[in-house]
Amino acid sequence: MRKLLLFSLVVFIMNSAYSQESDEKVIEKIFDNVLVSNEAYNNLKHLCKYAPGRLIGSEESVIAVHFMKEYLEKLGVDTVFLQEFETPAWKCNHISIRMLLGDTEINLRADALGPSPSTPEKGLIANVIEVQGIEDLKSREKSEIEGKIIFYNRPVDMTFINTFRVYGSAVDQRYYGPAVAAELGAAGVLVRSVSTRVDTFPHTGATGFGEKRIPCAALSTVDANILSDALKIDNNLKVKMIIDAEDIDIITSFNLIADIVGNEYPDEYIVVGGHIDSWHNTDGAHDDGAGCVQSADVLRIFKELGIKNNRTIRVILYMDEELFQKGGTSYAEYTEENNIKHYMALEADAGGFSPEGFTVDASDSIVEFISGYRKILEPYGIYYIKKGGTGVDIEPLKKFGVPLMGYRTNPHRYMDLHHSAYDTFDKIHPRELQLGSGCMAAMIYLIDKHGL
Repeated sequence: MRKLLLFSLVVFIMNSAYSQESDEKVIEKIFDNVLVSNEAYNNLKHLCKYAPGRLIGSEESVIAVHFMKEYLEKLGVDTVFLQEFETPAWKCNHISIRMLLGDTEINLRADALGPSPSTPEKGLIANVIEVQGIEDLKSREKSEIEGKIIFYNRPVDMTFINTFRVYGSAVDQRYYGPAVAAELGAAGVLVRSVSTRVDTFPHTGATGFGEKRIPCAALSTVDANILSDALKIDNNLKVKMIIDAEDIDIITSFNLIADIVGNEYPDEYIVVGGHIDSWHNTDGAHDDGAGCVQSADVLRIFKELGIKNNRTIRVILYMDEELFQKGGTSYAEYTEENNIKHYMALEADAGGFSPEGFTVDASDSIVEFISGYRKILEPYGIYYIKKGGTGVDIEPLKKFGVPLMGYRTNPHRYMDLHHSAYDTFDKIHPRELQLGSGCMAAMIYLIDKHGL
C-alpha cells in the first residue's frame, strides 16, 4: 500500500510539473523540442510530393486529407474525424494562350483562373484590348470592348513595404475584372499575374463571376510584358485562347479535425489551423501546406512534452479556402448546429517563412492583453502582436464573438510564389518552418493557461 501511495505521488508530481514551471521555462522547452524535430518538415515533404495541386474535388485533395488524418491518429490525440460538407467544384484540364503573328503562333505562359469556363473546343480568337485596371475598362466605349479579349496589365504597386499590401494593390483586376469585362460584352480576359517577381511563373487565383462567365487566365509577368510590347507594335494583334475546364455541380468533401481534450474546460475550444487545399498548378508548400503541418505540430508538441491543456485544443485543416471558401463557412455552420463554444481561433496562412508576429481581430482589451505576451516571445522571433486581419477560414467564426488571430511571417518572398508553380517544397527552410510551429504552440499555451 505504501509503495502504491508513493507511485501515485510521483505520477501526480510529474503530471503537475508544467503547471509549476515558469512560462519562460515551458516555452524554452517548446522551442528546444521543435528545433530538433523534423516531423512537420517531413509531413510537408510528403504532401508536396504525393498530393500537389490539392484543389477542392481533386484526387490529390483526398490523398492529402487522409495522409494527415493517419498522422494525427498515430499521434494518439483524443479525437480525429472528418467534418463532411457538400460544395461545387471546378477543374482545369488544359490551357493554351498564343499570340497570332501572321502564320506564327507564339506561346504565352498562363494558368486558368478559377472557375473559368471553357472556350470553344477549337479556341477563342479575338483582338486584344490592353487596359490598366477596371476603371480604365469602364471608361472605354462598349463597342470597343464587345467581342474582344480584355488584357488587364496594371502592375502591383511595389512601393508598399508589406507584400500583402502590394498584392492588394492589383488583385481587384483578377477577382473582379473578368466579371466586369463579361458584363460589358468582352469575349475573354487575360490578367497580369499578381506577383512581386518578373518571371515566367503565372499566378492563378479565384475570380468572382456573376451570372455571365467568360474564359479567363493569368499571364506570367514576363509574358504580360511580351504581350504588351507586341500590342505597341500592332494594336490589331489577335490572341488564341484554349481553356478546357469543368464545372462540377456538387461533391462531398471534408475538413479534417483533431482534438486534445482540455482538463478543466473541455467544452471550450482553442482552434488552430490552415487550409489543406492548393491551386491546381502548385505544390502548395507555403500556401498553405506549411500552415497545416505547423498546426498539426502544435498537437505533437503538447503530446510529446506532456503539457496539460486546460481547454480543448482543436486542429482544423480546412478544405476549399482557395476557390469557394466552403470549408470555413461549413465549419461555422457545424459550430452553430452543435452549440460549440470557441474560446479563440488562430489561423496560419502566411507561408512557412521566419516568424514575425501575430495579428488579432478582437476587442481592444483582448488585443492589449494578448500583446503582453510579446516580450516573452520576442527571443523566438515574435516582434509584434497587434490588431489586424487574420484568416479567411476562421473569419466566419467572428459572428459568434470568437477572438481571432493570424500567425504572421516575414512577407517579402510570399507573393513571389503565391498561387504559382514556384511554390515548391525546396522553397521551405526547415528551421523557419519549425520556428513557426513553436511560436503557435507557445501562443496557444499562454492563452490556454492565462485566458484572454
